[in-house]
Amino acid sequence: MVSSRKGRKGRVGSARRGRASVDKGKNFEEEVADLYRLLGATVVPNIEICQKKVDILATFLLPGSTTGHRVIVECKDEKKAVSQNQRVMQFSGLLDLARKAGEAESAEIITRNPWSDQAKGFARAQGIGLLTYEEKVAQLMDFGPYLKSVISYYEEGLKGHPSEPPLAAYYVESDAQLLGQEEKEISDLDAYIRGWLEDRTTRHLAILGEYGTGKTCFCQKVTHDLATSWLAAPGTTRIPLLFNLRDFTKTLSIEALITSFLDSVCGIANPRFKLFETMNRAGAFLLIFDGFDEMAVRVDADTLEINLREIEKLVAPGNSKVILTSRLEYFVSAEEQARVLQPRGQLLATRDVEYQPIQIKPWDDDKIERFLQKRVPLIPNVKEDWTFYRDQIQNIPGLSDLAKRPVLLDMIVKTLPQLIASGVSINRPNLYYTYLIGELKRQKVVKKRILLLTEARRLSVLQDLALQFYQEEEASITFSDSLEYIDSCLQPPRTELEAYARDFLNCSFLVREADQFRFSHRSIMEYLVAKGLYAEIEAKKPEAFKKQKLEWVVASFLAEMNPAEQTLLGWIEETKSSVPDESKYQGGNAITLLCMRDPSFLIGKDFSDKNLTGARFLAADLTTVNLASALLKEVDLSSAKFSEEGLGEAQLYRVVFGLLFHLRITGTEHQKIFERRDLFGDFSKVIRRSGGALLLAGRESSMGKDHVFFHTIVRCKDLVILERVRKTLLTKFPVYSSAIYADEIEKLVQALPMELANAVEWVKRMTPHWT
Repeated sequence: MVSSRKGRKGRVGSARRGRASVDKGKNFEEEVADLYRLLGATVVPNIEICQKKVDILATFLLPGSTTGHRVIVECKDEKKAVSQNQRVMQFSGLLDLARKAGEAESAEIITRNPWSDQAKGFARAQGIGLLTYEEKVAQLMDFGPYLKSVISYYEEGLKGHPSEPPLAAYYVESDAQLLGQEEKEISDLDAYIRGWLEDRTTRHLAILGEYGTGKTCFCQKVTHDLATSWLAAPGTTRIPLLFNLRDFTKTLSIEALITSFLDSVCGIANPRFKLFETMNRAGAFLLIFDGFDEMAVRVDADTLEINLREIEKLVAPGNSKVILTSRLEYFVSAEEQARVLQPRGQLLATRDVEYQPIQIKPWDDDKIERFLQKRVPLIPNVKEDWTFYRDQIQNIPGLSDLAKRPVLLDMIVKTLPQLIASGVSINRPNLYYTYLIGELKRQKVVKKRILLLTEARRLSVLQDLALQFYQEEEASITFSDSLEYIDSCLQPPRTELEAYARDFLNCSFLVREADQFRFSHRSIMEYLVAKGLYAEIEAKKPEAFKKQKLEWVVASFLAEMNPAEQTLLGWIEETKSSVPDESKYQGGNAITLLCMRDPSFLIGKDFSDKNLTGARFLAADLTTVNLASALLKEVDLSSAKFSEEGLGEAQLYRVVFGLLFHLRITGTEHQKIFERRDLFGDFSKVIRRSGGALLLAGRESSMGKDHVFFHTIVRCKDLVILERVRKTLLTKFPVYSSAIYADEIEKLVQALPMELANAVEWVKRMTPHWT
């Protein structure tokens, strides 16, 4: 009886496995049939041809004919490819019979596993196509012309621009670093990407970097390499599709963006989103979305979520692979970066797709030299060896730091000889100005263009346009809008208006994408915005200056232009704590620039009853500054030195503070707390429940036995909420002491024992005003 039961169980198990195998085969046949339908065929499944059962008969209607081309298809979803030549021979016999009987013209076998080269050669001789499912998917749309154009652009450059060498001639790879819990160095980013593409378990990638660090060049390199591999062996790698997300600002949906891309960029004859979606689900693509930070001009947390949810309509399929690039500064804090890119486990998370953040690192001396060796010989009429540029970069103050960014290093190479010859101070604003003027002169001299605008006038009009973009939702202009803009700026004769508009659009560092013209590089627009704001300071007329909070890159450009301190101080004096919204940033922007120029400038100043909305008090000492009744709305005090009494007299709203915590770990339970990987998450939850928001948390735990220090940056409505946050953290965590105000930080530093001397140095690094 026992053996009989075992026998029945064995037969039942065998039957279940058999049914599962049949179901698996049917599902695969349906997937393959859907592919033929998408290709435009009429599909008949499980049909008998010449007394033999055939999985699929697909009929393609021939153009201009009422007859069709019939394909008999066999589907095999097997773990191993077995008896390949024998299977081809058997199917070849059926094809011969079908042809003679007039029931089919060709045949294909579709499998999950790849075929051997021997089997493919044997099948080709028999007139049978051997394809994997992925290879058949790749036939849905022909990306060959697009991939060839990608390779041509990278290797040969943009046609019609002979003075601009192709990227392949001077590309130098960058080092990178994994961010988050898996922090480690990546010395070969190309190799990392290749390994990631082969790993089906790793999440998608977010390539982050400050402006000018070469994110777009990296994307072009990856796209070129994959395109080359795919054309050499179609179906063996993913098809790279490189999207510029600035196009998204005028698009209502990701579907519209994809359809437009397939049509206008790839030249697909039948650019249907359904075909694209099927290929994406099958893992046919690497989707590279370059410029996440350019998807919207006005950004808040909700905008980030909305934009990512649009992108993730394409990310969701299990086989998809996505690279997303963005400026690092686009995320206002480490917490926001983690929330956006790694939403799992976040409170009230609305998304599930995760991105592994990777930061592109600035170049070191070795990479700078390699770039110079490649790039300098490509400069037209170059007179100096690459070592001349290296020596100048090392000897001129401030230039070596700029050279760490590939975009600025390229600009240095082009403009450095002119700056040295002119005796002008070498800084970023002068580099940009010399570069832009030089490019405009090249248009006339090298390309022999007859331009309607002088270099100075063109830059002035561009400067005004940049300021307009800076204040509006869309950083682009159409041709029809440009007619009105040029008419208002230049007032040319009506008969020449179109000529002036075309001249301006074609020779002014603008590029056209669809019907929109925008700046070819974002940093050019940011420089021109800063130049426009500097002109307002010189004229003592704050127009755009007072209407919008200074973006960080614009502010850094502007600070390097040495704006008049007394003018900025006067603009602060003009403000009142209650002013119209259109001028609310005048005082705060002035504070930001003054602090960037010299943090000690504010010492002893009287800002009582002033509107300082949006100010960044960078490393400023405010202990002697009168802030009575001053409006401190959305200001950054995280690196400032201030007293509780002085700050308590101001009007506070949504202020960013820096808090120092010294924690004593005295037991195993406390030790376990700090071994938990979600400690910052715990901090964030406690702060949020207290009415604040954690923006950044930095920990230094190598201070000696049982000592841990935190520097935490939080945003709170006012001092009451700030104290509530501190009190809650003191209750929830084993905090020995904490410090917010100047006297507290002084006491914390003085109380540290001698063996914690390194802790003193760390505290000073975290609080710049103490250095």
